[in-house]
Order: sequence, then structure tokens, then C-alpha cells
Amino acid sequence: MPPPMKTTPPKKLQREKSASLFATTGKGNYGRTLVVPIQLWRKYGIVLLWAAVGIDLLVSKAGYPVLGQAISMICVSLYLAEYVSLRKAMCSFWFTMMDVFFREISVGGAHKVTCLDDGRAVIFACAPHVNQFLDPIVVMKVVAQVTGRHVSWMTAAKSFNRAFIGVIARALKGIPVVRPDDNETKGKGFVTTEGTKVYGHMGTQFIKDFKKGAVLVVKGKGSKRTAKVANVISDYEMELTSPMKEQREEVKVDKTQDFHRAPSEFATMSLTLAIFLPVAFFLLSIETQLLNAIGYVGAELHRTWPVMLLVSLQISTLIVSLIYTIMRQNTPAPLGHFTSEPNTPVPSLHDSSTPTPSPHTSGSDLDKTSPFGSRKPKTHVGAPLLPFDALCDVTEQSAYSFLPYVDQSEMFEKVHEFLNNGGTVGIFPEGGTHDGTTLLPLKWGISTMLLGALAKTRPDQPPVQISVVPVGLNYFRPHDFRSTVSVDFGDPIEVDVSLAEQWKKGTKEEQQEANIAVMELIMAGVNACTLQAKDVETLELFRTIRRLYVPLGARLSVADNVALTQGVSYGFEKIKEEMQVRLFLDNCISYNNMLHQTGVADYQVQRFQERAFSKRQRTALLLTAVYRLCVFLIFGVLLLPWYVCVSPAALVVSTIADQQARKVNKRSVMGTWKVLAGVGFVPLYHCFTTSCIWFTLGDMAGLSFFFLAPFFGILAIVATEEGFRLFRSLRSLLFVLKNKDAGQQLCVLRESLKQELHSLQEEYHWLHGLDLDTKQRLEKRQSLTLKDTNFIAAGPEESTN
Repeated sequence: MPPPMKTTPPKKLQREKSASLFATTGKGNYGRTLVVPIQLWRKYGIVLLWAAVGIDLLVSKAGYPVLGQAISMICVSLYLAEYVSLRKAMCSFWFTMMDVFFREISVGGAHKVTCLDDGRAVIFACAPHVNQFLDPIVVMKVVAQVTGRHVSWMTAAKSFNRAFIGVIARALKGIPVVRPDDNETKGKGFVTTEGTKVYGHMGTQFIKDFKKGAVLVVKGKGSKRTAKVANVISDYEMELTSPMKEQREEVKVDKTQDFHRAPSEFATMSLTLAIFLPVAFFLLSIETQLLNAIGYVGAELHRTWPVMLLVSLQISTLIVSLIYTIMRQNTPAPLGHFTSEPNTPVPSLHDSSTPTPSPHTSGSDLDKTSPFGSRKPKTHVGAPLLPFDALCDVTEQSAYSFLPYVDQSEMFEKVHEFLNNGGTVGIFPEGGTHDGTTLLPLKWGISTMLLGALAKTRPDQPPVQISVVPVGLNYFRPHDFRSTVSVDFGDPIEVDVSLAEQWKKGTKEEQQEANIAVMELIMAGVNACTLQAKDVETLELFRTIRRLYVPLGARLSVADNVALTQGVSYGFEKIKEEMQVRLFLDNCISYNNMLHQTGVADYQVQRFQERAFSKRQRTALLLTAVYRLCVFLIFGVLLLPWYVCVSPAALVVSTIADQQARKVNKRSVMGTWKVLAGVGFVPLYHCFTTSCIWFTLGDMAGLSFFFLAPFFGILAIVATEEGFRLFRSLRSLLFVLKNKDAGQQLCVLRESLKQELHSLQEEYHWLHGLDLDTKQRLEKRQSLTLKDTNFIAAGPEESTN
């Protein structure tokens, strides 16, 4: 009979026992004297806040303000240390950062997880992993809001070793996972291989470096050869479990990516310095004239140089930011320019020989003869090495590296115990971030966690309840500031206990079958709540079809937009070979190209009316354009000081994010580094700006700026969004004024596509796979009686998703 589990009394109960009013510490009256204030501190914490205010006022009134403030800060610090959880404080801070970075975080399928409040363990399987450290925080925020649970994430042990990231990971109760690839070490000497034999040359140290289960890695130009070590014979000889297998490298550095087009850090700094010096010299030289112009003269004149240098820095960084943005972005088409006709030939969606994956691929489509995820690989920018089935000996003496064997049993034991106690675990089963529009092959770690925890149940105990909840992260421009994201929950997955018994007691082959069965369920669940397409153009095509289906005037939430796009993707995947459907898709691609070339959004085309091109309507259109232009100019004038003030922070954040993206050749790190760089640099820059204002204009001006600037910053962000909406609407207005026939062509083409889409729905019922609740909401919106409107182009209130 196993020994009873040792129970640990709650933390509060332990404190009450140790801090009893009449307890002694064994050290005489000294210990007794400390116990009483500690008891009062822990039992009546509000007294600390009252004492902080009172002591500060009394001591300051006595003529010692610094001492009073110091004692007050100590009291407040003691209160925070006792009553405020570091985890909750960290969560609150990062949740706020997510609300600042994203304009909207929408939730889909919340009703599917609100029922999981019976104390069971939950594993959140999230995909796709396209936004590095922001993905887990977004999911953690939504889960906390919907269920009240805190998610402990499976986090690479390498992240725990980083100074800043490690503190965050520990505070958020992350679970460290050692990845062999993070510990790759260069070996001494050279190796050659012949079958399963490995021979060392020139001072190899096989006995020291290798153990059974380690991986030998030999890298060549465009390839990598690997094999597991079976036995180490000597420092110059060892055996492998199989001959070396070669993987061909398909990593392509796409120089057209915006972060590759951006200037380097050195070029940015040099350009900033080159502009800063003459601007600072000019402002300092006309300092007296400027002060006389604003009426600021007298004895304080010599203290204005900090503000002059600050303004010089802001002006120079604003100019460099504009140059940086222009070089980074693609060259846009001229405003209002129209070059394409509706019948312009465009590449067909189906010309590619690569099969289009269905977002609802079932687990049965996987290759069960090999480990899960060994599907045909797809090439994408920044992709990892792709499998290439070839056995290849190393005939020439070559440098090598090795991945040490990592025993994950201790980590899995901790996870199993955590789940059996009703914990909540989050994991990205893809195993890493990527920029692709399809999921990477899922790793088996999640099935091992689930089956292992279920297998831990003793016969005399009730079965443990563990649910796996698929989570889809569907972004709209995931790395852009003030973009949107939808977190979509799938149906909870319950695994039969018989699979856990098979995994626990079965042979190696039976364990693999159990793993595959679990992974099939997880793959089907994740596919059902994520948007996937073979490339970005196809994904944009699905979104265009979704916009065509939604009637004019109907506004959908981000979650409904995602659900409808999923339905489009799933439905058209079944009927894409029909000739009528192929023609429709090609026409949609033509329509997308026309929108891109003209700089007009689809929601703006919805408001184009044939009568809008009469003389009277063109006059009304011109007046509307003038009105919006005036409003836009007013926004620009009011926000210009804000842009000048924040330009150094914006330039630093953009430069750091692009630099990190260039290092790994992936966009998936850009959003993370924008947030991290902003969190690190913006407070320092704010304090520096406050110091300059304080030194020049006095303490009242400095304190006012320090406390009020963040609030004005939030207002400026909202006003900037409205300004950009005005600018986009102006583009469509100018397009209609300059291209009378082109606007009418877009309107006619869109209307014909919309009618054809609804006829396809009636004939093929392509929305059959859509979620029932979402389908009912959309059908209700379709039946709405829409009000006619005289607006030509969409106003700034329209959605752009």
C-alpha cells in the first residue's frame, strides 16, 4: 500500500501558526518583541497604508519630508509584498500591454470552456504559433477572463536563463522544458562515418561528449546529417542506431520582406546623428530669438539648452522615421491610379502543384506508418530543414556538433502531478514559431503529457478528468501595432481511459498507436478553429469571399469574421474543382488585384453607386472630400506635437524589431520585440523627457508632464486611428473623382461576384460546415432590410477586417 501523500497546510494557516500572538522564537524577549508587529502586519494590513499616509504627513510637517516619504514607501512596500501576488501583478501588467498593442481581442466559442469549472485539469493546445511571446499572453488573458483559470505554459528552459524573459516566465508559473536543439555543442576534431560506424580524427573526445541517445550532427552546404548514438566504444570510435540521414536545407532569405528592406542599425544611427547635429546647432543659435518670441527672457535663460537638445533629437528622429518607413514599405501605386481591367489575366488559384490543405483535415489523413506529423513538408520562408529520405555516409573528415541526450522523465512527472491536481497547462504543439499560413507538424509531447497523467490514476481512485481544449489564434496583421486578434476555442476533447491503459501497459508499438489516436483528435480539433491556406494570397481570397457574402451595413465581430472565413475555406475546399467555382475564384483574384492597384478597400467599394457619377452627385462627392480633408488636417495639426514627442521611441522600437527579425529571418518575433523594446525604452525616454522639462521649466511643469503625458498618449493613439480611417476614406474619394469609370467597374464587378456567390451557395451549400450558431446569426443579418444611402465612399467608421 503506498504511503499517504504528505499534505502541506495552506500558506495563510502556516503564517497564523508561526505568528501566534503569544509565540516565542526560542531567542528570548527579542523574538517575542518581533512577533507582535508581524502579527499585526499580517492580520491588519490596512494599518500599513494608514500608517504610511499618517507618518508621511506628520514627519513632513515636522520638517523632514524626505524621511517621511522614505518611511511611507517602506510601509507601502511591506503591504504590497504581503498582499499583492507577483503573478497577479505581472499578469495585470502584461494584460494591459496586450490591450494597448492590440485594438481588439475577440473571443469565439467561449461557451465551450465555461463549463470546465468542475475542478478538472485542462490542457490548452494552441496554434498557429506566429507571434512568439505575445501568443501565450493573449491566450492567458482570454482564459483568465472567461474561466478564471491561470495557464502555466510549457516554456523552453533556454528562456528561463534569459535575464528579463526568465523573470517573467517564473512569475507566470511557466514549466521549463529542455530542448536538445538549444544545447547543441560543437565537437572537437573531425569525424567520418561508414554505415553505423563513426570514426574520430584529430583529438575527438567521444567518451566525454557522447552518451547513449545523443545525436551526432554533421552540417554541410545546404544539408544536415544526423543520427542517434547507440554505443560509445572509445574516444575515436562509436556506433549509431542507424546510418546518417541527410536533410536538405530549404531556408530561403526573402529579401523582399519589409524587415530586410529596412536600413541597418548603424545606418539609422548615423543618419540620425547627421541630422541631429545641424538641427541642434541651429536651434541653439536662435535660442535667444525663440525665447524673445514666446516672452521667456531673464535670469533662467541659460537653463533652456536641455529642451533645445530634446527638441533637436525629436525632430531628427521624426525625419529619420519617415525615411525609415518609406524604405521599409513597398512603393505604393500612385493615389487614384487605375491600371487593371476586370478581365486582366491573373494567376489561377489552382495552378500550383502543391495540394491545398483543408483546414478540417481529419487525423486519418496522416501517415500512420511513421511518427505523427511526417506529412509531406511544405516550403515557406524561414522554414526549418525539410526531410529528405537519404542515407549518406560522411566520407571526408568533417567538423561536427552534437545534441546531448535529455532525459525528460522528470519534467513529465512534474506535469503529470500538476495535471492530476487539477492544474491548467498551455502548450503550442507545433513546437516553434513560424510565418506560414498552415500548421507545422504537431509534436507528440502533448499526447505524452495527457496519457501519462491519465495513467497515473490508482485503481482505488476515481478516474482523473483531463480535457484538451483546442485554441485557434487568428490574427489580422499579427505584428502591427493596434491590429486585431480572435481567440477561438474548439470543442473540449475527452480521451478514453482505455487509451491510457494501452499507453501504460502496452508494447512500444501499442504506445505509438495510442499517441497517434490522441494526436488525430487534437489535430482535428485545432484545424477546426484555425484559419489555414496554402499561402497568404489564398487566405486573402477567402476573406474577400467572406466580405462578399456579408450584406452591406452588417457589422460582424472579429470572432464571427473568423468563423465565416473558416466556413468559406472549408466549403470551397470541397467544390473547388467545379468549373463554375474555378471561374468564380479567378474573378475574385482579379477583383483583389484591382483593389490592390487602386488602393481602395472592399468595404469602400460597397458604397459606390451608379448614380454617384452624375454631375450633382460628383459635386456632393467633392464637398465630402473637402470636408474630410479639413478634418484630417485638423487631426494632423493637433497630433503633430505628439508625433514629434514619441518619434525617438517609435524609431528605436522599429529598429530593434527589424533587427531581431533579420537575425532569425522570421516575422514571428517582430510583435514580441516591439512590445519588449517599448516596455524597456519608453519609460526611460519618458523619464529623460521629464527631466529636461523639469530642469528648464520647473518642477510643476515636470510633474505635470510626467503624470499627464500617458493619458494624453492614450487619447493620441485613439485619435491617430481615426485619422488613418479618414485618410483611407479620402483615398477612395479621390479615386472616384479621378477615375469615374473605374469606380463604376469595381461596383459592377463586386455586385456580379456577390450574386454569383449566393447562387453557388444555393447550388452547392458550401457553408454547410459552418458552426450552427454563427450560421444562424449570418442568416439573420442577411434578412435585414438595408437602408439606402447617398454616401459614395465609406466613412471612417467602417471596419477594415
